[in-house]
Amino acid sequence: MNLPNKTKSNPWKWAFLALLAFIIVPIIALYVYLQIASTNLPSTVDESSTTTSQSDETIVAEANLTTMSFNRLVDAVIGGNAVPYQLTVDKQVTFSGQIDFLGTQVPYTMEGLPSVTADGNILIDITSIQLADIDLPTETVLTLFQLTIPTDLPLQVLANKQQMLIRLDEISADMDFRIRAKEIDLTNDKIEIYLDVPISYLEEQIEANQATQ
Repeated sequence: MNLPNKTKSNPWKWAFLALLAFIIVPIIALYVYLQIASTNLPSTVDESSTTTSQSDETIVAEANLTTMSFNRLVDAVIGGNAVPYQLTVDKQVTFSGQIDFLGTQVPYTMEGLPSVTADGNILIDITSIQLADIDLPTETVLTLFQLTIPTDLPLQVLANKQQMLIRLDEISADMDFRIRAKEIDLTNDKIEIYLDVPISYLEEQIEANQATQ
């Protein structure tokens, strides 16, 4: 069985960062506005009694996405040219490609319903698998599917549970901010995500932008 080249370049991180830029920029702009506004107001707080470190403070921003935007988000995390399948999101998440079964490339289509885990990752419950001319258990197909994907892809295959897990926490671990899913309802076109952005990161971006001007 020929296994794919499993690179460690992690292109998904950069695609994901590019996609989230349109969310981060307004957050930075809002923070700058609030900072300017606060300096123009008289202080009513005894600064000597303030013990919270600014580096520990985080702004939590909520973003509402359409199904089309969610499609782009999922594709940035686990899709693209480096994976051996086509990925689409409509009423369900659909994977289509080929798996190696006894030396034969067999086309497949898998569909699953996404939901949100307690820690903000995205769980996909597989609802159907179409496999050309072969009848295999879902667990077997998922096991074969797992052999085709890069090891650094933030997609965990839970074959025995007939599920897959999109690991937003793995993506967040390599970034300066954290992304969490809050709600996913593809039927009603309602997707909500959280971004936890440290104030120290916002200040770094502001300083970097000022330095280039």
